[in-house]
Amino acid sequence: MAKKISFLIVICIFISIIVSADNNNNLLGEVLEVKKVPESIGKEIIKVKILEGKYENQTVNIDRERIEYSTQDFDLKKGDHILIELQINEDGIVSGKFINIWRLNELKKLSIIFFISILIFGGLRGISSLLSLIFSGFIIIKFMIPYILKGHNIMFISIISSSIIVIVSFLLISGFTKKSFVSILGTVGGTIIAGLLSYLYSNLTNITGLANEDVMFLVTNVGLEADFSSLYMSSILIGTIGVVMDVSMSITSSIFEIKKQSPKIGFSSLMHSGFKIGKDIMSTMVNTLILAYAGSSLPLIIINVISDCPLIETLNTELIAMEIIRSLCGSIGLVLTIPLTVFIASHIAQKANPKSL
Repeated sequence: MAKKISFLIVICIFISIIVSADNNNNLLGEVLEVKKVPESIGKEIIKVKILEGKYENQTVNIDRERIEYSTQDFDLKKGDHILIELQINEDGIVSGKFINIWRLNELKKLSIIFFISILIFGGLRGISSLLSLIFSGFIIIKFMIPYILKGHNIMFISIISSSIIVIVSFLLISGFTKKSFVSILGTVGGTIIAGLLSYLYSNLTNITGLANEDVMFLVTNVGLEADFSSLYMSSILIGTIGVVMDVSMSITSSIFEIKKQSPKIGFSSLMHSGFKIGKDIMSTMVNTLILAYAGSSLPLIIINVISDCPLIETLNTELIAMEIIRSLCGSIGLVLTIPLTVFIASHIAQKANPKSL
């Protein structure tokens, strides 16, 4: 327990250092008044009080145009907090540019509810899971993405990032234990299988990775040059980790508990019980994984349902093929994690002292 708490403290310090390093040049403002511009569609003038920085408490008038069916299609009202960019002309007159509405206040409240729920029902383990989630996000944002942007091999960086996330997550959740060791091996094995399959079938189906609108934005607006096919495969790796970790830990915990409660159980019986547990987990997890991908692609599905394009041609498009490969490779990695974890967990549980499990 002492080692686990020490590890938690180290991770907290690491995260706090990263958080403190973040900088932002935009400022927060509070909406004091919103005036519609006559004889115009969607245009309005916002009177804003600056809430931070050198010009704190000063007011500026900002022009904003509400565009229907866009990310700017929402009403502003008195008291709303918004993100603005200050502009100072040669005469020293301060004006502002509307960037976006400030959503983080409400997101913080939701996060507090989430944190309290984790704390009440999960205790120390719940906090460990939360820190694991935060750490995973920082690894992706502060390590994986920067190195990809620097031109390093995307798959190599993704594998390193995935491995760090898996190892640290299990150490945070279970500490330096046999259970963590088995779960790490099972997760890494399942993730590698999903990665290899995605690599193979992305090449066989000639996936370029450029069918996604977000990727095209990176190409046309940002000018990013990268191997977008590898970037797509990287997304499969990252997307698979969470559910494979869940399966691996659930199976390992079940097998260890069976051995602890029935010390005389044999290896074959332990394997048999593990496979039964694995089948129950698999039946729901595969459904969960595919529905999660389907849910994230719902607008795309709607477009193809209402179009006149034949189903066979729709399935053949790169965008749909990408989602199929993502879903099936993740699911296969999940399914094959079960026998791998069952075998490793049963072997280690059989060799270990039941009291140490």
